[in-house]
Amino acid sequence: MALNIFTYLDRQSIIFGLKQKKKKSVIAAIIEQLVQKKKLSEKDSKSVLKVILQREEMGSTAIGNHIAFPHARVESIKGIIISICIFKEGIDFDSLDQEEVNIVVLLLSNQKEVGLHLKMLALLAKMLRDKYLVQRLKKSTDANEVLELLSKQQQAVV
Repeated sequence: MALNIFTYLDRQSIIFGLKQKKKKSVIAAIIEQLVQKKKLSEKDSKSVLKVILQREEMGSTAIGNHIAFPHARVESIKGIIISICIFKEGIDFDSLDQEEVNIVVLLLSNQKEVGLHLKMLALLAKMLRDKYLVQRLKKSTDANEVLELLSKQQQAVV
Protein backbone atom coordinates (compact mmCIF):
# COMPACT_ATOMS: atom_id res chain seq x y z
CA MET A 1 0.00 0.00 0.00
CA ALA A 2 1.39 3.39 -1.01
CA LEU A 3 2.03 5.99 1.65
CA ASN A 4 -0.46 8.87 1.59
CA ILE A 5 0.30 12.17 3.32
CA PHE A 6 -3.41 12.98 3.41
CA THR A 7 -3.93 10.26 5.98
CA TYR A 8 -2.18 12.70 8.36
CA LEU A 9 -2.58 16.15 6.76
CA ASP A 10 -5.77 18.18 6.50
CA ARG A 11 -6.90 21.81 6.11
CA GLN A 12 -6.53 22.53 9.82
CA SER A 13 -2.87 21.51 9.71
CA ILE A 14 -1.97 24.15 7.12
CA ILE A 15 -0.93 27.43 8.68
CA PHE A 16 -0.55 30.89 7.15
CA GLY A 17 0.22 34.29 8.60
CA LEU A 18 2.56 33.57 11.50
CA LYS A 19 4.52 36.69 12.41
CA GLN A 20 7.55 34.99 13.94
CA LYS A 21 10.84 35.25 12.02
CA LYS A 22 13.29 33.03 13.96
CA LYS A 23 13.47 29.26 14.08
CA LYS A 24 12.69 28.68 17.79
CA SER A 25 9.74 31.06 17.88
CA VAL A 26 8.39 29.69 14.59
CA ILE A 27 8.48 26.10 15.88
CA ALA A 28 6.83 27.18 19.15
CA ALA A 29 4.11 29.03 17.24
CA ILE A 30 3.37 26.04 14.99
CA ILE A 31 3.08 23.80 18.04
CA GLU A 32 0.74 26.32 19.66
CA GLN A 33 -1.42 26.31 16.52
CA LEU A 34 -1.59 22.51 16.66
CA VAL A 35 -2.72 22.72 20.30
CA GLN A 36 -5.40 25.29 19.42
CA LYS A 37 -6.65 23.08 16.59
CA LYS A 38 -6.73 20.04 18.91
CA LYS A 39 -4.09 18.16 16.87
CA LEU A 40 -1.76 18.11 19.88
CA SER A 41 -2.53 18.22 23.58
CA GLU A 42 -1.42 21.14 25.72
CA LYS A 43 0.41 18.77 28.07
CA ASP A 44 2.44 17.30 25.18
CA SER A 45 3.37 20.65 23.65
CA LYS A 46 6.31 21.41 25.95
CA SER A 47 7.94 18.01 25.48
CA VAL A 48 7.40 18.19 21.72
CA LEU A 49 9.00 21.64 21.56
CA LYS A 50 11.94 20.44 23.66
CA VAL A 51 12.57 17.37 21.47
CA ILE A 52 12.32 19.35 18.23
CA LEU A 53 14.70 22.03 19.47
CA GLN A 54 17.15 19.34 20.61
CA ARG A 55 16.98 17.87 17.10
CA GLU A 56 17.63 21.32 15.60
CA GLU A 57 20.73 21.72 17.82
CA MET A 58 22.22 18.63 16.15
CA GLY A 59 21.85 20.36 12.79
CA SER A 60 19.33 22.51 11.02
CA THR A 61 16.48 20.68 9.32
CA ALA A 62 16.37 23.40 6.66
CA ILE A 63 17.26 21.31 3.60
CA GLY A 64 17.55 24.06 0.99
CA ASN A 65 15.08 25.17 -1.69
CA HIS A 66 13.37 27.34 1.00
CA ILE A 67 12.15 24.24 2.91
CA ALA A 68 12.60 23.14 6.53
CA PHE A 69 11.53 19.80 8.03
CA PRO A 70 11.60 20.05 11.82
CA HIS A 71 10.66 16.61 13.08
CA ALA A 72 10.62 14.46 16.17
CA ARG A 73 9.47 11.15 17.52
CA VAL A 74 7.78 11.63 20.88
CA GLU A 75 6.41 8.83 23.05
CA SER A 76 3.11 10.58 23.83
CA ILE A 77 2.20 11.26 20.17
CA LYS A 78 -0.43 8.95 18.72
CA GLY A 79 0.24 8.08 15.08
CA ILE A 80 1.63 10.87 12.92
CA ILE A 81 1.01 14.62 12.88
CA ILE A 82 1.98 16.75 9.89
CA SER A 83 1.67 20.52 9.73
CA ILE A 84 2.70 22.81 6.89
CA CYS A 85 3.34 26.46 7.59
CA ILE A 86 3.81 28.89 4.70
CA PHE A 87 5.64 32.20 5.03
CA LYS A 88 5.34 34.78 2.24
CA GLU A 89 8.40 36.53 3.63
CA GLY A 90 11.27 34.15 4.27
CA ILE A 91 12.37 33.33 7.81
CA ASP A 92 15.76 32.56 9.32
CA PHE A 93 16.04 28.82 9.95
CA ASP A 94 19.86 28.44 9.97
CA SER A 95 19.62 26.92 6.51
CA LEU A 96 22.70 25.14 5.16
CA ASP A 97 22.38 27.06 1.87
CA GLN A 98 22.04 30.36 3.81
CA GLU A 99 18.67 30.96 2.11
CA GLU A 100 15.56 31.97 3.97
CA VAL A 101 12.85 29.35 4.50
CA ASN A 102 9.30 29.85 3.24
CA ILE A 103 7.81 26.42 3.92
CA VAL A 104 8.11 24.65 7.26
CA VAL A 105 6.84 21.08 7.35
CA LEU A 106 6.56 19.82 10.93
CA LEU A 107 6.44 16.04 11.31
CA LEU A 108 5.70 14.35 14.63
CA SER A 109 5.30 10.67 15.33
CA ASN A 110 5.40 8.14 18.11
CA GLN A 111 8.83 6.78 19.05
CA LYS A 112 7.76 3.31 17.96
CA GLU A 113 6.95 4.53 14.43
CA VAL A 114 10.57 4.77 13.23
CA GLY A 115 9.94 3.22 9.81
CA LEU A 116 6.78 5.17 9.08
CA HIS A 117 8.40 8.40 10.33
CA LEU A 118 11.37 7.98 7.98
CA LYS A 119 9.19 6.97 5.02
CA MET A 120 6.93 9.99 5.53
CA LEU A 121 9.95 12.31 5.83
CA ALA A 122 11.36 10.85 2.60
CA LEU A 123 8.04 11.20 0.74
CA LEU A 124 7.59 14.81 1.83
CA ALA A 125 11.18 15.64 0.87
CA LYS A 126 10.72 13.98 -2.52
CA MET A 127 7.50 15.91 -3.13
CA LEU A 128 9.00 19.25 -2.11
CA ARG A 129 12.14 18.80 -4.18
CA ASP A 130 10.19 20.33 -7.08
CA LYS A 131 11.13 24.03 -7.28
CA TYR A 132 7.98 24.90 -9.23
CA LEU A 133 5.78 23.37 -6.54
CA VAL A 134 7.65 25.32 -3.86
CA GLN A 135 7.16 28.57 -5.82
CA ARG A 136 3.43 27.92 -6.10
CA LEU A 137 3.14 26.95 -2.43
CA LYS A 138 4.92 30.18 -1.41
CA LYS A 139 2.27 32.17 -3.32
CA SER A 140 -0.71 30.22 -2.03
CA THR A 141 -3.14 31.85 0.38
CA ASP A 142 -5.67 29.09 0.98
CA ALA A 143 -5.45 25.65 2.58
CA ASN A 144 -7.52 24.05 -0.19
CA GLU A 145 -5.05 25.35 -2.77
CA VAL A 146 -2.14 23.87 -0.80
CA LEU A 147 -3.91 20.52 -0.51
CA GLU A 148 -4.65 20.49 -4.24
CA LEU A 149 -1.03 21.29 -5.15
CA LEU A 150 0.26 18.60 -2.80
CA SER A 151 -2.25 16.06 -4.07
CA LYS A 152 -1.09 16.54 -7.67
CA GLN A 153 2.54 16.34 -6.59
CA GLN A 154 2.01 13.21 -4.53
CA GLN A 155 0.39 11.52 -7.53
CA ALA A 156 3.36 12.52 -9.68
CA VAL A 157 6.04 11.13 -7.35
CA VAL A 158 4.40 7.99 -5.95
